[in-house]
Amino acid sequence: MADISVGLNCPACGGAVSVVEGESTLLCPYCSSTLFIEGDQGVTTMAFKNRVNRESALKASRLWWSRGWKARDLKRVGRTTEVYPIYLPFWRAMTRVAGWICGYEIRRHTDSKGRVHEQKVPKEVMILNDYRFSEIATDPGDLGIRSLRNFAGETSFADFDMIPTFEATTSKDDALARARSDAQSRARSSAKVSRVTMERLHVLTRRLSMVYYPIWVVRYTYRDRMYMTTVDGVTGQVLSGRAPGDPLFQSLAITAGTSVGGLAAALGIIMSGIAAELMIVGLLAGGVILYITYRFFRHGSEIVEGEFKHKPASVSQTIKELQSAARTLQEAYR
Repeated sequence: MADISVGLNCPACGGAVSVVEGESTLLCPYCSSTLFIEGDQGVTTMAFKNRVNRESALKASRLWWSRGWKARDLKRVGRTTEVYPIYLPFWRAMTRVAGWICGYEIRRHTDSKGRVHEQKVPKEVMILNDYRFSEIATDPGDLGIRSLRNFAGETSFADFDMIPTFEATTSKDDALARARSDAQSRARSSAKVSRVTMERLHVLTRRLSMVYYPIWVVRYTYRDRMYMTTVDGVTGQVLSGRAPGDPLFQSLAITAGTSVGGLAAALGIIMSGIAAELMIVGLLAGGVILYITYRFFRHGSEIVEGEFKHKPASVSQTIKELQSAARTLQEAYR
């Protein structure tokens, strides 16, 4: 039986090219351009074998209890109420981004007389990168899982008869649209062109899969309040969880934070007579310390890890927000 071929036009020169069924790339016979062929190949469905048992899931959860700023008596007081495995569906997409991003960067330098000069430096970056995207294909509820972290494991459907499986509730088209948007955004970020003047990017979907992944759910109580953790059924690592914070850690943090932050701000004011820049640095440093202290004190009563929809900002996220605000202030000061 002869291979099925389709006639298309080269987007570079307009010449007619023939594509054999199953091919993903070809060379234009007229202009020698390399062309990537994208077609609807359907959705591959697979499931990873559950390799974690109940005891291992409990052990991983209890180890997580003892890490970080959680209540010191959690291992002694906490009581496990439920431990069970489930299969969650995830969309997994492989995409390729090809194209160009052109623009320029602004570089500043100060001459011997203290004058600041700006120079536009042209920049042209070719993009040819592959990206992997994943998102949960159902409503995860309070599990705090929204993306697939592990992509390797033994595939098997043997566990489907024994482990509850969540049905997919999101569409293939929506998942593809988000995968393309994610790949395009990551490609722009990888180019590191601060001022873009021209962009020509093509996003190609190489593969789309539905992956059913095993997750262990561990629910427990601490002083009459309910908490939970989830454990990866392939790697045995904790993926998400909620745990009680420790009041002592909160008290120590608020005491030390306000003392150090106030001292930094006071030193900035004292040094203002030497240089105005020192006052600004001192006030900013004091504000950063006080803000981080406030965020920790406010959210320290419950420790949250994972991809929850309404998750309190972490210390690292708070620092990034403050760094962005500091850069804005520096630009205004200049």
